[in-house]
This record gives sequence, C-alpha cells and structure tokens, in this order.
Amino acid sequence: MLIKKRIFISNILMIIVPAIMIMIVTGIVYLSYTKISKGELGDDGENYFKTQSMIAEYSNRMQFSQTADDFAKLQSELQKRLLENGFYSTITRDNQTVATNFTREVEILSTAIDGDKIFKLKSFMVQSGHSLLIHYTFQKDSHIFTITSINPDYLIKPTEWQARLKVLGVYITIVFVLSILIISVTNGIISAKIFKKIIVPLDMLNYGAEQIKNGNLDFEIKYENRDEFGSAISNFDEMRARLHQSIQAQLKYEEDRKELVAGISHDLRTPLTAIKGYVKGLKDSVANTPEKQQRYYDIIYKKACEMDVLVDRLFLFSKLDTGHLPFYFQKVNCKEYFDELLNHIIVDYERRGLKISYYNRCISDTVLKIDSDQMNRVFNNILENSAKYKPLDKCSVDFVVSKQGHEIVIEICDDGQGVPEEILPKLFTSFYRGDVSRNNPTESSGLGLSIAERIVKAHHGSIMAQNKNGLAITIKLPVVEG
Repeated sequence: MLIKKRIFISNILMIIVPAIMIMIVTGIVYLSYTKISKGELGDDGENYFKTQSMIAEYSNRMQFSQTADDFAKLQSELQKRLLENGFYSTITRDNQTVATNFTREVEILSTAIDGDKIFKLKSFMVQSGHSLLIHYTFQKDSHIFTITSINPDYLIKPTEWQARLKVLGVYITIVFVLSILIISVTNGIISAKIFKKIIVPLDMLNYGAEQIKNGNLDFEIKYENRDEFGSAISNFDEMRARLHQSIQAQLKYEEDRKELVAGISHDLRTPLTAIKGYVKGLKDSVANTPEKQQRYYDIIYKKACEMDVLVDRLFLFSKLDTGHLPFYFQKVNCKEYFDELLNHIIVDYERRGLKISYYNRCISDTVLKIDSDQMNRVFNNILENSAKYKPLDKCSVDFVVSKQGHEIVIEICDDGQGVPEEILPKLFTSFYRGDVSRNNPTESSGLGLSIAERIVKAHHGSIMAQNKNGLAITIKLPVVEG
C-alpha cells in the first residue's frame, strides 16, 4: 500500500476511532448519570402533570354530577388522592369554603404565595421557593367552584441541586479525561505503525548513503513493499549499481590508458632508437662510402615511415575511443559491396602469401547500412594479422558471407596455428600482442583488432575470435529492412 494512502487512512482512523469511542463512553456515562440523578432526586415534573390531570378530571366529574351526595363523594375522593401526592387542598363555592384539609401553616403559605389570585375566576399555577400552588375553577348550576391545592415541598432543595451539579461536573470531567486518553492512545498506536513503515526504509537509505560515502559499493538494498519507498530504494540501488559500474569502467579506462601510454612509448622507442643509431653512424662517418650512406638513409626513411603509420593508427584509435571519428553511413548492396572489396584485395594479399577463398551466400537484395571506407579498414586489419602471423610462407583464408535472420555474418578463417585459448579474450585489447616481448612493433602495433572492434560496434554489430583449425574472426552486422 502506498505511504500516501496509509497516511490518509491513518488520519481518518485518528478521527473516526476516537469519535466512536467517545460517543460510546459518553452514552454510558449519560445513562449512569440519568439513573443516579433519577434515583436520588425523583421526578417532580411528572408528579406535577399527574396532579394537574387529576384535578381537571375530578372537576369535570363534579361539574356533571347529578346529586349532592355524588358531588360530596367526588370532592372527598379528590382531596384524599391529592393528599397522597403531597398536595393539601381546599374547595370553595362562591368564595365559601365547603371542604378543606389545609393546616394553619399551609393556609399561611397559600396566602403568602398569591392570595389575591385565589378568588379570581380562572385556573393558574404558581411556583414559589419550594412550594407549588395549583388553582382550578369550574361552574356548576350558576355557582363558581374553586379547587386550590398546594405542595409545600414540591421543589428540589438547594442542597439537592448542588449535589446534582456536582455529580454532573464529575461526569463531565470523566468524559473529558477519557476523551483525551482515547485520542492519545489511538493516535499513539496508529502513529507508531506509520512511523515504523517510514523509519525502516529511511534507515535502509541512510545505511546505503553511509556505505557509498565510505567508498563501499559492493552491497545491495532489498525492500519488498510496493510503495513510494520501494520505488525510491529501487532507484537508489540502481544508482549505486551504475555508480559501481562507472567506477569500474573508469578504473579499467585508467589501466587501458596506462597500457596505451606504455605501448606508445615502447613502439615509438624502437624505431627512434634505430634512427638515432643510423644518424649517429652518419655523423661519426661510420658510413664512409656512398653506398653505405645511401643504405643508412633508406633505413632511416623506412623507420620514419613506420613511425608515421603507427602515429596515424594511434590518432585513428584515439578518435574512435573518444567518439570523435565521423562515420558516413550509406545503404549498400551486400553482394555487390563484398564482391568489389574482395576483387581489389585478393591479388594484393596473394603476393603476401595469403590464398583467399571467397564465398557470398547472401541473396541479391540484401542491404547493409555501413561506412564503406571504415569497414574496408576492418577487413584489411584482420587479413593483415593473418598475413603477419602465418606460420609458413603460404596461408589459406576462407572469407564467407551469409545471412542469418536479421544479420549478415562474415567469417574470416585462416589455417594458421591459431592462438592459445587464454589469449582469445585479449585479442581486441589495445596494444595486446601474442608476442609478449613486443620486440617487433613494426610488424604489429597491437591496435589493428582493437580498431576493428570499435568500428564494428559503431555499426551496431559484434566481433569475436575463436579457434577453428586456425584463427576465426566472426563479424555480425544488422540487415536494413526494406
């Protein structure tokens, strides 16, 4: 799961989970509070409505009673039930008392609450302090009847309200503390899980950065989760691998450069030493005859020409190695190109002891995209190697061209003695020769096959060497479709 999604879900949970738990706790506390409050303080509101309904009911029955006995019976029953509910009562007819159970204290309290309203022809309710007075009137047979009932202890005492408020305050405090605790625990648990999901990959990245800072690139970071950190760690590890490859390539380049400098120094020193020797011979009059002097001049010129060839090859190799050699690619017919190339070089190499057998198995419409001049250099370098290292005066070479899939395969095989297997991987290395003493740089500069390899790779092809009853060089070039 993505870290972004995890954080979003965790934020939602940090709101929803505490909210649900707080609602549950609040509900439990509210029910407990209601139960305790009801048990301790009673329900006086319900008693008031019950009393009011009772008075209205009996007043209606008395209003429509048929006899005086029925009226008196209902009047007595009403007063009895009111007294059971804590209400004292008095009944008057045309302001004359007909029945009462008021005590002296209750009568004084009733007059004190609102005595002037008692005789008004209307129903009302008056609440004063701890007392509740209910006044109800009705008419019967042209007479005005009044029912006045009073409960002197109806209202909650101040000490009870204070207790109620105290209990409410305690429960509010409990709800608040539990809410804070729930929020803290929930956020702590969820944050710890998210923290673990973030800190572990960060530690891995920090470890990798420390290793790279200390120069160690031979390690690998593995992270299984498919999230943003997985992508970051994968890219980090790929960067490490590429940096490692780059450093290895740089080290190899430095080694090659050192070998190149050593090779240049060695291969130039030999002809230069010869030139210096013959020039000194001329200066010291060692060549004291015109014929001997001419021979010295010819040798000096030959050595200078060899140095010129070597410098040209070095210049070409340097341009290939730095990618500064321009290539002019053109589409050529495969059969026509190789037919023309071999017709020009067969005779020249036969004079040097190479008998070339040429076979072209490509169909007539096969097309290559190559730089003809540079590819000619490749084939000439390979054939020159066969001519220089042939064990006898004569050497046979098979030059075979064929099409395999989307590639043209050129195989150049001689019947010489080949090369040792351990040397094969090094044939395309700059300045490498099978002759490790390097005593004959004029016959081979050690750059021919290296130059050939770079030119072939510039054509998006490949080149390899193997022993097949002699040395076989195989070149593969891509075919141009259409």
